[in-house]
Amino acid sequence: MRQGRRLLCTAAVIALVALTGGGLTAAHAQVAMAKHSEGVFTIGIPSGDQQPAEAPDRTESRAPAPVQVQAVWDLGAAGQWDSAQSLLRALEDANTGWKAPAKLRSYLATGHRDQRIRAALETRDWAAALALLPPASERSCDAPSHIWSRAEALEGMGNQDALAAFYIRSLTYCDDPQLVTDLAARSLSVLDTDGLVALSEIDSLRTSRDSAIILAHQRILRTATWVRFEAAVAAEDLAAVGRVVSTSDDPRLLTQAGWTFLESDAVQAAGYFERALGSGADEDARRGLVMAVLASGNIPAARQAIAQADDPASLATLAARTDLADAAGRRASGDWQSAMMLAERAAARNPELAGAAQSVSGGALLDGAGAAYDAGDYDLARSLAQQAASRAPTQRAGSMRVAWSDLQLGHASAAAAAFSRLYLERPDAEAAEGYALAAEQSGDLDTAAALARKLGGPLGARVTARYAAAAFNQGDYLTARAHAPDAYEALEGLDRTWYRQAVTARSQGGTSGENRLRGFVSTTSLGTSRGAHRVEAGIAVYTLDPGTSSSPALAPSRETLAAPYLAWSREGDTSLAARIGIMPLGADADPVLTGEIAIAREAAGRAVEARAYVRPKTDSVLALAGQEDTRGNTFGRVTEAGASVRARLPVGKVHAVQADLSAGQLEGENVASNTVVSAGISASRSIRRDGFAYIVTGPFYQFQSYDRNTNFFTPGHGGYFSPQAFHRAGWSANAQTDPLSPWIAKADIALAHETVEEDPVSTNPLLPGLQPLIGGSETTGIAGALDLAIARRINADVIISANLSAIASEAYEDVRIGVALTWVPGGRAGLVRTDLPNDPFNSASWIQP
Repeated sequence: MRQGRRLLCTAAVIALVALTGGGLTAAHAQVAMAKHSEGVFTIGIPSGDQQPAEAPDRTESRAPAPVQVQAVWDLGAAGQWDSAQSLLRALEDANTGWKAPAKLRSYLATGHRDQRIRAALETRDWAAALALLPPASERSCDAPSHIWSRAEALEGMGNQDALAAFYIRSLTYCDDPQLVTDLAARSLSVLDTDGLVALSEIDSLRTSRDSAIILAHQRILRTATWVRFEAAVAAEDLAAVGRVVSTSDDPRLLTQAGWTFLESDAVQAAGYFERALGSGADEDARRGLVMAVLASGNIPAARQAIAQADDPASLATLAARTDLADAAGRRASGDWQSAMMLAERAAARNPELAGAAQSVSGGALLDGAGAAYDAGDYDLARSLAQQAASRAPTQRAGSMRVAWSDLQLGHASAAAAAFSRLYLERPDAEAAEGYALAAEQSGDLDTAAALARKLGGPLGARVTARYAAAAFNQGDYLTARAHAPDAYEALEGLDRTWYRQAVTARSQGGTSGENRLRGFVSTTSLGTSRGAHRVEAGIAVYTLDPGTSSSPALAPSRETLAAPYLAWSREGDTSLAARIGIMPLGADADPVLTGEIAIAREAAGRAVEARAYVRPKTDSVLALAGQEDTRGNTFGRVTEAGASVRARLPVGKVHAVQADLSAGQLEGENVASNTVVSAGISASRSIRRDGFAYIVTGPFYQFQSYDRNTNFFTPGHGGYFSPQAFHRAGWSANAQTDPLSPWIAKADIALAHETVEEDPVSTNPLLPGLQPLIGGSETTGIAGALDLAIARRINADVIISANLSAIASEAYEDVRIGVALTWVPGGRAGLVRTDLPNDPFNSASWIQP
């Protein structure tokens, strides 16, 4: 109200001055204008208009009323500087000789200038504002209004050097705490790093004892440090960042430094967060500390940091992450049970971590399944793998482990179905490998091969490899090499042509001229292979001497005969073999065709073999080559035409049972016909030993029965062992060393109890009528048999082999010794079963499918 009344008074004064002094002023103005108006001037003659010279003004000076002067002050105070100056000039005009006080004039001048400065600042005319400001004091503090105006103008111009100089000068010479504090606060937002650093080094600030100035200086220091920190971060100079914060206690700076280093150096970041918390930082620093120690793998420190929070529940998300990290660590250390529990708790605490938690828990289950699998507990492995398969991140891996466990448990068909499904979903290497193995064990590699042709991918190569491996494991090495020529180095040269010379000597005890047999066999042969096929051709030359018979019905007979042959075999899941020959060429009896065909199949440990044959009987010279009686008639040369079947069935992993059955018709030249039935059964146990392809042992029983007894050497008889009942029960052991090494050996040994029943027969069964009977007996005894064979590679091209077989029984003793030399042009890497020599007196062993 007072200010309002004062302004009303001022307005009244202005009006009064205008009424009194204003008219006089106007009259003076008119006279002055008339003196300058245009007209005609005479020279030297005064005109009537000329006025005499005015006398000196002798009026006394007078001062305006105080209220009038106060009105000037009031206008200035109200910021109406133009009106104040106009009023002052009017007062001076109206009061002749009166001069305004210097203080008033200075007040008006300053206020008017300040008004112009403000106007320049409002229009952003920074240069004009600076020009209106008085020069800055060199060693003293400027007026606060000038300081703030200069600050605004310099900031508007953006010259950092000028700004820095201004703030340095002002903060150096100004000592008003409030002004210094305000200036310092303003400088923080406008100065660059260099300027702030310069302010922080001002002595008057550093040494001030005023609390406000001390606080302002600290803010400058922190801001300068912060700006340098941001510059180092922007330049990605982490070393510079470390130097900037090395001595700082600014919680904001330390917290930000922690976030900066979190990704690159979690341990260093944790240190910054800890210092920030020690300096009073908020919970953001604690959150960073938990994340940093988690990243560095320090789970206990993370749990401790969470527990020390003002509100641990606010860090539930990080607690879940801690559980998840702990789960991962427990899993890595092998504690898969704890890992699974912690992962599930993490998912319960933070559903957003469900996917990652399932990945960890599923992985932990897979670890447990893997440990159980390695320990041979395939049931547990399967159970844990099924749980892993129920989690999305480990569904495929769990299903894969289930399939592998099924394969180990013997569920080959289930495993093949699972691997096949997995391969259809994604044709990767593991599914291909598993499917090929399972298909091999289930005997369904052909289905896997069809899928490989349809889908492509790695399955084709795996199936081929399993074909090769299956063939290799079954001893079908030619097939293995045909499927995978480069997979088995030991098969190198196996398919090359070879040449062999073998010699076998035989000594069989018995009655001279009858069942006694002394002789040699020289066999020359060659063989070659194409893929899974093997062909062999050769000729065996027998030189046999039964000795001189005491019987007048037999003439002395020393026989030399030849037996050419051709053999073929094909390996595979179903293997075939055949042989055809002619014998005896050059003997007393006419030669006949001999031959045999065999087929065998083996899958999943089960095997079946069938044969049809025409084989020579080799029990004696009479049975093999025939002999002449004293009349020159030839009789003998017996062959057996028959068929046999044999089967093997596994019982568990190491046991098996085997049975065989055969029947045959025996015919010869001028001998009585005969029939034979044979059967056998055995049980065996396999023993695994390094270096051996197999070791099998177990009991056996054999039975054989001929229709008639023709084991005599008189005309009409065949001269071969033909009991009406033959029982043999005993124990056998068979072993062979691993093939594909520089040497290979095989051994078969048996010990048995035999019972032989032979009927008495007529002297010549071909003659009708009554005849004297011969023979007939029933004997029992112990018999033993031994068969050894070995082959060794002398060098890459030459193989030497030998064999020894012996039989001792109540009926006879028989010993055979053989040696062979094989040449393989181009060399052979390793030896196989076919490198062991065959016994030319054992026709049942001449071919092996």
